[in-house]
Amino acid sequence: MLRKKSGKFSGQFFSFFQKSKDKILPPEPEDVNQQLILKLNKKKVPSLGQIKQLPKFLNKGEKLRLIIVLLIFLGSSLTLGWRFYLKNSIAIPKQGGSYTEGLIGSPRLINPILATNDVDRDLINLLFSGLMKFDEQGELVPDLASGYTIDAEQKVYTFELRPNLEWHDGTPITVDDVLFTVSSIKNSEYKSPLKNSFAGVTVTKINNKTVQFELEKAFAPFLSILTVGIIPEHAWYSIPAFSAALSDLNIRPIGSGPYKVKTLTKDTNGNIKNYTVEAYDNYHFGRPYISEINFKFYPDFETGVIALQNKNIDGLIYLPKEYKDTLDQGRIKFNNLQFPQYTAVFFNPQNNEELKENKFRQALALSIDKERILNEVLGGDGQIIHSPILPGMVGYDPEVKAPEFDPEAAKALLEELEWQMPDEGNFRTKPSEEESEDEEEVAPLELTVNLTTIDQSENVRVVSIIQENWESIGIKTNLNIVSKERIRKDVIETRDYEILVFGEVINTNSGPYPFWHSSQNQYPGLNLSVLANKDIDDALDISRAAKTNEEKIQPLKTFQEKLLELNFSIFLYNPTYTYPTVKKLKGLDSLQFINLPADRLNNVNAWYVKTKRVLSN
Repeated sequence: MLRKKSGKFSGQFFSFFQKSKDKILPPEPEDVNQQLILKLNKKKVPSLGQIKQLPKFLNKGEKLRLIIVLLIFLGSSLTLGWRFYLKNSIAIPKQGGSYTEGLIGSPRLINPILATNDVDRDLINLLFSGLMKFDEQGELVPDLASGYTIDAEQKVYTFELRPNLEWHDGTPITVDDVLFTVSSIKNSEYKSPLKNSFAGVTVTKINNKTVQFELEKAFAPFLSILTVGIIPEHAWYSIPAFSAALSDLNIRPIGSGPYKVKTLTKDTNGNIKNYTVEAYDNYHFGRPYISEINFKFYPDFETGVIALQNKNIDGLIYLPKEYKDTLDQGRIKFNNLQFPQYTAVFFNPQNNEELKENKFRQALALSIDKERILNEVLGGDGQIIHSPILPGMVGYDPEVKAPEFDPEAAKALLEELEWQMPDEGNFRTKPSEEESEDEEEVAPLELTVNLTTIDQSENVRVVSIIQENWESIGIKTNLNIVSKERIRKDVIETRDYEILVFGEVINTNSGPYPFWHSSQNQYPGLNLSVLANKDIDDALDISRAAKTNEEKIQPLKTFQEKLLELNFSIFLYNPTYTYPTVKKLKGLDSLQFINLPADRLNNVNAWYVKTKRVLSN
């Protein structure tokens, strides 16, 4: 029976909803509200009106406990609901946001047919489209073209343009733009660096959407040449070819790529400081997710890395290995990409008589510790190589391998060449063949080589290890470190070196031909070993003329085997291309291989910085 106020929350709470058949004694004055509510509603489930009256008969302690219980219940419900939502939903890209990247250098000619530097190529990749493009796996796929056919002789290529293509200014893209681009490249007054790529190529308009290329002779890599950006005839036709490089269209171009020019700012000297592009709504692969991409330009990598450290930029075109430990790895993701570049040791026998002896070149090769170089200089970010044909390239053969590091075998070869360690001294000598005019004893010859490289941290560390390796077997090694400004003119052009450590980026279209054919011995050729060998020339000629990649494999194998036999170079490593970006930037995981630094932007329309969640099926 309810006669006295219990003071306990449980008693009041349950008695409040109890359908009581007991006799109710006259209430005390303070219990009037309770009794009134009980009489008004005999149901077990409280009504809204009853719930509203609940605070009137709870004391402070009971109210606090009730609030805590309700908050716990609410928090648990929200947590369970959120977990259920996360479990049954997925994050997908959302349009919006911006991304800022640092580039080294300044834009000069943002024009596909005139560009010669990496900064220009980066911007071109965002602003222009070609008939073909490389995807994130490094495979060729149609771009402006919807498809193509190749005849049986592989000399005639026919392309169909996608429907409804437009330039950034809204003008329709037609086959006339393709013809104008190719004719401009072939026009000597434009001075296009691509002119030779289109030598012997005839272009014909079939109709407004169909274009045909006819080659004088089959050339397997021709499709990759057609990744060159198409330029708009309606914007360029009135500009004389001889003055094309001076046009403002080279800085504010009209293209058809995923982004279009928005703004640019210059410093007091007229140099571009910032360059902003915005998503192009009518891009033929769909509007990019990121609304704006901003580019900032720096004079060198050190300045660019500092900007990345200070959060002034979200990414950098490339990260030299020596700066990797300086960045916040909690904020920065290191995208390691395969890149067709290698670093090698090139011998120039014309400047050192000893280098004409194959056994001596063998000894030099056997005494270089490539594993140490890879780990100490690159931190393991790369792979040891044995030839200029890299993994993933046409003609790569994992069975082609140079001898392993073996300093004892190297010493034995030097002994065979009669280079002996003296009783006193650290370097090998042999008696001089010169005769003394005054019958005095002629000093013996000391085995010495001069090793040249560019003044870059990575290269300097590499030659320091090589110097230590060679001097450990008795070869005196002098280092010649040449500035970046002088290396091309004073060293590469003149071939003024005995031994050179240098990096080369391979154009997968032309393969090894420009670097190893005897026709390339003199500048601007890139045969840095000044190698002239008929077997190598023949193999490269056959490979270059091959119609298919399959036809290239055997001559490239012959080339590699002969190159290793001659030992005119020592292939050290293929470094990974480290592309640092903030972790909030998504959509890069499928990016694996690039032919040029600009190729890191090949799938930029799929990048995103914002997401939204949708329920999964």
